[in-house]
Amino acid sequence: MNISVARTGLILLGGMATRAGGRAKYLFEYEGETFLHRQIRVLSSVTDEIILSCRDEEQAREVTASYPYPCVIDTEKGTGPVEGIRSSLSHSRGELIIVVACDMPVISSAVIEDLFVRIGDADVAIPEWESGHLEPLHAVYRREALVWFFSHHTARKIRDITDHLSRQIVPVSEIRMIDPELKTFTNINDLQEFSSLLK
Repeated sequence: MNISVARTGLILLGGMATRAGGRAKYLFEYEGETFLHRQIRVLSSVTDEIILSCRDEEQAREVTASYPYPCVIDTEKGTGPVEGIRSSLSHSRGELIIVVACDMPVISSAVIEDLFVRIGDADVAIPEWESGHLEPLHAVYRREALVWFFSHHTARKIRDITDHLSRQIVPVSEIRMIDPELKTFTNINDLQEFSSLLK
């Protein structure tokens, strides 16, 4: 029997981590857990399946040796998170997909649940900062809308996708009511930021 899966958690692992000395950021440890383990634990509480997006076969082998989740390999190499999302669609069974970058170790299940609820009839529920900056790699997308987009458009940047979808903007000022310090958006780009996180 084919059981419907309502929500998918997609973790994008494929970056080259050049600003982190080539070290895989998802294997950085924080409070006794790797970033990836922490994300899987959180997403498991609010989604029905988890998919890992990997840049190539070598990364997929390394990841699945420790984390037994479906690992989808980018079809077009070196094209960033857009390709990770596109390649994963055919493997996702969820009607809604929460997409997160692997270098966000403090994602909040409560915030993610709120995004799932807020999406309503829109194609994407996406956080927005007061400056107007969006958080497309901490957002919930409607799978059907993504399939439509990639069948009609090509994209190199995530903004190319979100500009074509109906958006439910979620101000970070409202997210503060759930996560006062907005820790869920903590993003580790380099070794200096990682050192600051550990402090």
